[in-house]
Amino acid sequence: MLRASSKKINITPPIGLRMSGYEERKHGSIGIKDELYANILVLDNSITKVALVTMDVIGVDKVFMQYVRDLVSSKTDIPRDAIFVNASHTHSGPEAARFGDMGLISRRIDPNPIDSAYYVLLPDMVANGIVWAYNELQPAKLGIVQGELKGLGSNRIDADLYIDDTVTVLRVDRADNEPLALMAFYSCHPTILNFNNYYYSGDFISYYQKEVEKVFEGAVALYAQGTAGNISTRHTRKGQGFEEAKRMGLLLAGEVIRLAALADTTDDVKLEAFTEKLILPTKTFESDEVCEQKIREAEEKIAQLKEENAPQNIQRTAYVEWQGATRYYRFKKMVNFASIETEMQVIRIGDWKIITTPGEFFAEIGRSIRQLDPKGQTLVTGYTNGYIGYVPDHQTFMASVGYELNTALVSEDAESITVSVARELINKLS
Repeated sequence: MLRASSKKINITPPIGLRMSGYEERKHGSIGIKDELYANILVLDNSITKVALVTMDVIGVDKVFMQYVRDLVSSKTDIPRDAIFVNASHTHSGPEAARFGDMGLISRRIDPNPIDSAYYVLLPDMVANGIVWAYNELQPAKLGIVQGELKGLGSNRIDADLYIDDTVTVLRVDRADNEPLALMAFYSCHPTILNFNNYYYSGDFISYYQKEVEKVFEGAVALYAQGTAGNISTRHTRKGQGFEEAKRMGLLLAGEVIRLAALADTTDDVKLEAFTEKLILPTKTFESDEVCEQKIREAEEKIAQLKEENAPQNIQRTAYVEWQGATRYYRFKKMVNFASIETEMQVIRIGDWKIITTPGEFFAEIGRSIRQLDPKGQTLVTGYTNGYIGYVPDHQTFMASVGYELNTALVSEDAESITVSVARELINKLS
């Protein structure tokens, strides 16, 4: 017999905090457009329990996860390995969600007292939210259904390259067959709002949540970000303001609502969860001369595209390539470790499996992991239980192009190692 509980925790920071995602910003936030949330779903099948959390933040780090797992373990019998925290990766939220891990390397941060206070408070709010949900479990039924959405995400390096258009919906109903929670799995950077925005927002995800919760009154709409390292709206969006974020959010909401209406639910649901270490070697950096040459070439390309009045999406791609080249050179002078140690996780829910990755893993890596499952019932999330920056697939390393590759800290072996650990996790399931 399945039991479940879902809670919505407002994690909107104080106005004025440093915002995440864009180095071009000159100051902290000036207001709130859309409240930020940690949405929580706890499942219990009388044998074990699973806690799923999705958050409107750029990422979470090891310190965050350690605290959440410690506190939840001290107050409940939810296994540590069964606690899942996924960040939406909104670029219109606080930077203070991930001061640790690679956040300190990618952006050297001197936090002010309010940033530091939020960083301490956030995991406490999330952990106690899980405990709250745990204490209010009720009879439930669950179903998972999958569809497809065109027109929202695209490969942001090259619009003709691979993209995963899959939308998967996990529907949890109360005993009266009305939805308690709807959890959407999809892969796309929430970067419709650009660096000129100084208002907190979950980007298109905020509008997806609002619409789904309006249609299914009383339900909590969760969003689990997938392997979106090279997926965004760069080549599909019609603008970069709140109206466009709303339009894109409604696209996603429409598909989620459609799928939710098709889901068959049951109270006989198997639950399992395991974690495994993921150790990725760091890349070998090129010489100072090569680094400086790449920066000059990127600057020349930007100037040429401006002179040609090239489309804004093409100019943006060139600009972020310059950012990548300059950050690569900065990393070269800072990185003094041979590998990065983090974790991956598998959670079984019924016939489906969720495999987690801890950062901006490319969509092709998600595809490689899904291909381990001949039944096609495996979901892969990014930005989960940690953050180690960009992790490109092997083919991107061979092509040697793009901001994402330049700012990645890992070596070209990352994809094969990640898929190998995913296979180990799957083999642990009964």
